[in-house]
Amino acid sequence: MNDDSSERDLRQEQSLVDLEQVLGDRGQLLGDRDQARLDQDQVRLDAERGGEDGSEEPVAARMFDERQARLDRTQATEDAQQEALDHSQTGRDDHQVAIDEQRAVNDLPAAEQPEPADASKLQRDAGSRAAAARARAEAALVRAQAALVRAEAAEKRA
Repeated sequence: MNDDSSERDLRQEQSLVDLEQVLGDRGQLLGDRDQARLDQDQVRLDAERGGEDGSEEPVAARMFDERQARLDRTQATEDAQQEALDHSQTGRDDHQVAIDEQRAVNDLPAAEQPEPADASKLQRDAGSRAAAARARAEAALVRAQAALVRAEAAEKRA
């Protein structure tokens, strides 16, 4: 592989990482907005509950309990989504480090370029790829768990 094609490949990889980062940032902003709304709902509910005169009517108590349960389910969903966002960010950070390392290797003078990989290097790289695949699978699991939490919350609301 010559330097031009290697640099072109790195630019393409960098573009993908940048796009993933923008999408991740957007998801984080949406999550922050939803969390702020959830916090405001909780404050309003607490204020309403605190404004009671002590004569708790069963209907009012049930209404507060239902609203609190809804807020708790929504919070659980937000927490699961935040965990998925955090996990995705870690993956993007790792990908960026790999791109930066490859650029550093490509920038070395020809005499300092690493030798072609031998069998042990290939085996180590295969292990690294397997670890990355496992991390992607774990991220998919977190996303699936978040979807389950959302589905359960929707089911409870219905």
